[in-house]
Amino acid sequence: MITATLKVHAGDGWVAAIGDYDVVGQGIAWSFRDRQFIGITALDAARSDFHDVVETIREHDVTEWLDVIERYDTEDGRTLGSIITKCTYTSYTPWQIVSLEGFLPIGYAEYSDGYEYLDIFARDPDGFSDAVEALEFDTAEVVEVTPGFVGRPQVSLLEWQRIVEAISEAERDLLQLALDERYYEVPRETSLAGLASRAGVAKSTASKRLRAVEREFMPFIVNHLRSYAHSAE
Repeated sequence: MITATLKVHAGDGWVAAIGDYDVVGQGIAWSFRDRQFIGITALDAARSDFHDVVETIREHDVTEWLDVIERYDTEDGRTLGSIITKCTYTSYTPWQIVSLEGFLPIGYAEYSDGYEYLDIFARDPDGFSDAVEALEFDTAEVVEVTPGFVGRPQVSLLEWQRIVEAISEAERDLLQLALDERYYEVPRETSLAGLASRAGVAKSTASKRLRAVEREFMPFIVNHLRSYAHSAE
């Protein structure tokens, strides 16, 4: 059993049309009826490109309508958002084709630099050659092969960014100092009091800031560790 990542350039869809922008996308949910498609896509774009990316998708020949259902600007000049689109394609999408040809797509599609990336599962390498042959597009190739089943539990880009934004600059600085001073090593190479002294704050303040970071991150990390552990079993 083998998992492979396919790289596909389908020239008739909006994925190719946004290839020149600083953006990556991730399919979250979708439904098909023949060549009609309704789906939700997460976008991570440079803030200066986000509007143009959305309008390029909206104005594409295959797009019937598009709604932005959430949008979030980050401190580092990125914009994260989710869109829902209804499209009618002139041909089946790569995901549909590999499904109709009897292959097993794993998880979601990803979009980057105008290409669509799909993970598929097959019994042997010959199956991947058949999948590439079935994808009669401008580009269709296998870019990675991994023995066994490799699943990718989905992490919401917006969920991640909201957690990051919930951590204050002072808390981030202290966390970086804790890593630099090897506070989390076993055994610790500095005490909480020493860390607080280096940061120029009271010991109680340092403790409060580190607990605040843990409070934001631990539920997220534990939930996704559980998801990854289940996918690997």
